[in-house]
Amino acid sequence: VALKTLIVIHRALREGDPTFREELLNFSQRAGILQISNFKDDSGPIAWDCSAWVRTYALFLEERLECYSILKYDIEAERLPRPVLGQDKDYSRTTELDNEELLEQLHALQQLLYRLIGCLPEGAAAANYVIQYALALVLKESFKIYCAINGGIINLVDKFFEMPRHEAVKALDIYRRAGQQANSLSDFYEVCKGLELARNFQFPVLREVTVLW
Repeated sequence: VALKTLIVIHRALREGDPTFREELLNFSQRAGILQISNFKDDSGPIAWDCSAWVRTYALFLEERLECYSILKYDIEAERLPRPVLGQDKDYSRTTELDNEELLEQLHALQQLLYRLIGCLPEGAAAANYVIQYALALVLKESFKIYCAINGGIINLVDKFFEMPRHEAVKALDIYRRAGQQANSLSDFYEVCKGLELARNFQFPVLREVTVLW
């Protein structure tokens, strides 16, 4: 029941009216959002594994809402225009941000990706059909999150040598974390490719931005 409720919330965030996100965000600022960090089903060993994933999934949804509050748009609901001739097909808003917004949004997106990568189910939870359904939603969102981070990192590299020192320090930390997360995301994808849920998914090619600092 807890998991299905989270799935309904997730689907509403992805596909519902934008006012739902705004209302949920207003509520979370007053009283916290899901308050499920202590959730546990003690009915048996299988339920214990599933309970751990429910808590992890809830953390991802909370981070998703926090990311929305910073970006001011929903990363998954974003419908980007078709690329013009010569434009990267993976175009994202992060490619055009100025320094301050770029650093803030990349940090938020990396926090969201961190929560997403942690959503791999373990033990008996991996075989649960409802968990696999929810994981498919999470997996789909990773594609746009990765695209936004990758576009932002390219923008970051272009701006790096013109940044004041305090911004450059933050930029370097974000750049280093991007490399670490690319490896973790690759491992995440390898596991997901072995699951039934991802049989027809097209996984992105992970590209690492390299530059001499």
